[in-house]
Amino acid sequence: MKVALVLGGGGARGLAHIGVIKYLSEKKFTPDLVVGCSMGAIIGGVYAAGYSSKLIEDIGRELARDANREVLKPSLSLTELYDSSRFERFLKRLVGKIRIEEMPIKFAANAYDVISQREVILDRGSLVSALRASASLPGVYETIHFQRENLTLMDGGVVDPIPIGIARRMGADFVIAVNVLERFPKGQIFASLPHFHRKKGILPFLGRALAFKRENVLNGLIAWFMASQGALVNYLLETQKPDILIEPDLMGISSILDFSKYDEIVYAGYKAAKEKLEGVLENLRGDKGQRSQEILR
Repeated sequence: MKVALVLGGGGARGLAHIGVIKYLSEKKFTPDLVVGCSMGAIIGGVYAAGYSSKLIEDIGRELARDANREVLKPSLSLTELYDSSRFERFLKRLVGKIRIEEMPIKFAANAYDVISQREVILDRGSLVSALRASASLPGVYETIHFQRENLTLMDGGVVDPIPIGIARRMGADFVIAVNVLERFPKGQIFASLPHFHRKKGILPFLGRALAFKRENVLNGLIAWFMASQGALVNYLLETQKPDILIEPDLMGISSILDFSKYDEIVYAGYKAAKEKLEGVLENLRGDKGQRSQEILR
């Protein structure tokens, strides 16, 4: 039996994947395939590259501590809110020149090509390029262009924030999926609005100009992205059901860019994995061993 671990996107909330990996490590269970999107691709990528659970925890803690310097440093460019060159340097320090096809665990990340408007499965080539492409949040980081391949890539979560379908396509018989995003919509309300009237004059204009902040733009962008991602996740989990779904309790984490609650997020992932996988991994290990014996015969 080929077991896949699918790690969904979710920014800082994706640190919960570290807790899931910690639990798998304690149980000495290794999946045959890891498929990740965005933050799930970054954490899944280093895991599939052979990094220990302890080292991944240390990397996550460092990222949480230095997020404002490493991955959330404001950019001077008009094409992105945060400095993607800093993000790229962080990824290069993380995985160097590792190639995906040489990793001990089979791995794939996903991205979205804005030219062909298709999902792209990144299962070969440079790991750092795959992680950079998969985690290129629209507006947060600029898209990444590969001229020879004629690809302009952005975050895979745009079309597939929890790539269960990719894992099935790559031969997975059993899928353990981890979703860290809230599901939307959360219901509907009726409202009656008065006629909108914008105040004119120099004072209201100056008030709006002085109130403008980069964070206000970002908050609106993130709110839109989380709502669209949550609706898409809801649809994908209904149409491409995993065999085991792990959804950590992250109600206290309101922003996908808030890395300040590292320990709380990682523990939520560990706790959810333990609740869902207790007793399951032993059966999967037995099934994998039985299949290996059948192949040898």
